Amino acid sequence: MNRKKMIKELKKNKKNNKEITEENYINRFIGTIFGLIIISIIGYFLVGVFLTKSIDLKKEDKKEEKTEVTIDNDVILLGNIFSLKDSSYYVLVYDKENKDSLLKNWVSDFQSNNEEKMYIVDSENKLNAKYIVEKDSNKNPTSLEDLKVKSPTLIKIEDGKVTLYIEGIEEVKNELKK
Repeated sequence: MNRKKMIKELKKNKKNNKEITEENYINRFIGTIFGLIIISIIGYFLVGVFLTKSIDLKKEDKKEEKTEVTIDNDVILLGNIFSLKDSSYYVLVYDKENKDSLLKNWVSDFQSNNEEKMYIVDSENKLNAKYIVEKDSNKNPTSLEDLKVKSPTLIKIEDGKVTLYIEGIEEVKNELKK
């Protein structure tokens, strides 16, 4: 009988061992999935903080700098000088970024003392390069096709036609003084 009891206990233990082993596999599987999720979350935060800098851990309130956007309707492209809606206006072509140029001051004085509209063309703008030349400018252009301008130049347009064309900084200043 002893032997029978032993055999029964061995069979019972074998059954329990199988159940324990199956539980171990399930527990290990769940643990592995949970570990992968934790590693993925940590990786996401590390990449976000250190590489892409899309996650900011600082709790300071960031004040967004608001910059006011202004549109200068007096600055145009040379390609538009014959298609403006005003019947009579001046167009001044010069390098707006030139800090040494006193033309900005003369333009301000002209605009405050005259009622006629003045448009500014930046000669350094790449979109105007097609019409800007170093020499051999056309002092009597009738259309965009024959427009060739040196910088600085003052042009007066009345009813779509050039009525005044002045080149050179001193000549432009003298005209703006009038």
